[in-house]
Amino acid sequence: MRATAALVLAGLALAGCHSGAGGPEVAIARVGLDPIAGCEDLARALRDRLVADMDRALDANLATALEGRCWAYGGAVPPLAPAGDAGDGGGAKAFSDTNVQVAGVDEPDLVKTDGNLVYAIGDGRLQIVDAWPAAEAHRIAAVEVEGTPRRLLLNEGRVVVFSSLSAPTPEPGPTPVPPSGGGGVPVPGGTTASPVAVPAGDCTYGYDCVPTGDGNPSKITVLDVSDPARPRVLREVTFNGSYLAARRIGASVHAVLALPERTVPGLAYWPSTFVCGDGTSPRAIREAFEELRRANRALIEGAELGAFVPAVRDVRHDAGGDAVDADVLGACPGFHASAEGLGVGFVSIASLSTDGEGPLSVTTVLGRPGFVYAAPAALYVASPHAWRGGGSWFWGEPEASPEATTVHAFQLADAPGPRAEYRASGVVEGRVLSSFSLDEHAGALRIATTTGHSPDPAAHSAVAVLRDAGGVLEEVGRVDGIAPSEDIRSVRFDGARGFVVTFKKTDPLFVLDLADQAAPAIAGELKVPGFSTYLHLMDPDHLLTLGYDASDQGGFAWFTGIQLQLFDVADPAAPALAYRELIGTRGSTSQAVTDHLAFNYFAEKALLALPIVICEGGDPAGGYGDLMTFSGLRVYRVRADAGFTYLGGVAHATPETPETFRDACSGWWTDASTPVKRSLFLEDFVLSFTDGEVRVQDTRSLGADLARIDFTAP
Repeated sequence: MRATAALVLAGLALAGCHSGAGGPEVAIARVGLDPIAGCEDLARALRDRLVADMDRALDANLATALEGRCWAYGGAVPPLAPAGDAGDGGGAKAFSDTNVQVAGVDEPDLVKTDGNLVYAIGDGRLQIVDAWPAAEAHRIAAVEVEGTPRRLLLNEGRVVVFSSLSAPTPEPGPTPVPPSGGGGVPVPGGTTASPVAVPAGDCTYGYDCVPTGDGNPSKITVLDVSDPARPRVLREVTFNGSYLAARRIGASVHAVLALPERTVPGLAYWPSTFVCGDGTSPRAIREAFEELRRANRALIEGAELGAFVPAVRDVRHDAGGDAVDADVLGACPGFHASAEGLGVGFVSIASLSTDGEGPLSVTTVLGRPGFVYAAPAALYVASPHAWRGGGSWFWGEPEASPEATTVHAFQLADAPGPRAEYRASGVVEGRVLSSFSLDEHAGALRIATTTGHSPDPAAHSAVAVLRDAGGVLEEVGRVDGIAPSEDIRSVRFDGARGFVVTFKKTDPLFVLDLADQAAPAIAGELKVPGFSTYLHLMDPDHLLTLGYDASDQGGFAWFTGIQLQLFDVADPAAPALAYRELIGTRGSTSQAVTDHLAFNYFAEKALLALPIVICEGGDPAGGYGDLMTFSGLRVYRVRADAGFTYLGGVAHATPETPETFRDACSGWWTDASTPVKRSLFLEDFVLSFTDGEVRVQDTRSLGADLARIDFTAP
């Protein structure tokens, strides 16, 4: 009988190595992915990685102790945190689609339509709505899916739902390491890990977050909706890792999942046998740390590792019965280890077909998660790293470049089945902001990064151009020194052009000339108040942006209201602000500020729908507006020759008054969230979605609901 991955890993305890006390000298870290041959090699790689992480933490604490900057402590102290702290023709003739980053690469969303039927996630279920004619929209099915549905895809009579599963009652096991810890994570048929509080890792905009998933197990459910009133489950794939991102290219789905970083219970990072400053000699301090190091190593070598590694269960349903593969990764296929040796978590790319048939392919990396970008034939994972002293680094002078992003490229294939195969790796200085920081064009990857944080004078941004040279993403060109002392707030690439917005007190819009990959350059620059968090190519000559206005206070700036801008970028050397629309005061927010999927520009009708909460009562100098005057969907006509024309709003809540104040204006800009999550246009009609309902109105006479569907109804 074949031994499962969990059993092999649980029983294997082999010797490792240590670089020595006091911290190793700085070495140049390798970049790339090394293949792992099987379960025994995987266990050894994981134990070595756990030992290395423990050594780094002890080395840092030892240096602190030798300086006398510590205290008596008898318990365990966590190690250093990882870096980064289709229709039947009877529907609408024109309708809006998911606002994807790359044409031809679909992204999972809360809402999908074929112009006739609408598939939405609401009230914890898959909701199916007959939406045409729009005024007669009504629900035809509400489908229970195991777990909490998060996103969905639609393709030719199939719906793919990505859901988060509840954490089970914890049993003794490894503890997740902050900040990428999560709920109790079961290995299908195996052990579980103890739950901890989950930080905001399920994010799309990385100004203060790196995506790590929600920390819970996840599931992919493929449903046949050819009869939408009676959906039928075709396939269920369960993972002990959490959903990060996914892309659909044709009938192939590639889902990226992360298993949180974990540490072995009982590890300690300060000796309990001495007190710094009590006259203890440096030799005694070193000996105490070495004794602790040996004890920690023994715990790591004896630990069961079953709950540390990815596990997948695949169940296919058909008329002949269920086909179950409860141990997809039993022989540890498709595993790689990041060569730089950082991170004790796993990132998996699971590939399958929307038809519910064919093989399930899984490629897994022992390393760190990050932002996911996909082109039609490639998928990239960009993971952040920060220099914290000791160990190896990517350059010889880590203090001068303390932030780095490794990028791993995977080739996407369709035959003999969907799969992602490792292709190449590279590293760049700095950190990325979002998936929009990466773009593939003409055989090269462009990546925008920031090193440092505003208002540090040393902070700067760059765009690097990388090309695959025999498995290495080599830098062939770079434009650096973009906006010293500022950081990037938004990026958009468009063929041979790039657009970058930075911010400290004003909003510099940079237009980049990327035609010559060896010599990218800044073509033009424009400074206006505030900053944009999302850039949208309305047409080749006009950039439609969303963000915040700002009030210059001298040494800093207050954010004020929501700001829509329309830039003329026909002349790259002279970008110009054509139109501007300000909404509300400080405290106003929109889901679309940090999630491009909530931004809905319908080019066929020149319509823009924006989910928003408008707060007023502040002042132009940045005073906080704490009175909610509108919560719903705001609709504009946007034309290059006429700018913004407000058409009206679909309200989902009663405005506040001083007498009915309920604190509806309390959000922070990076945590932008609104009750309205998404919208759709069907010809001249707009559908506005919250988690609990959808409202239908006519954009030609907004203000009255033509239909309202309650998702919470049985």
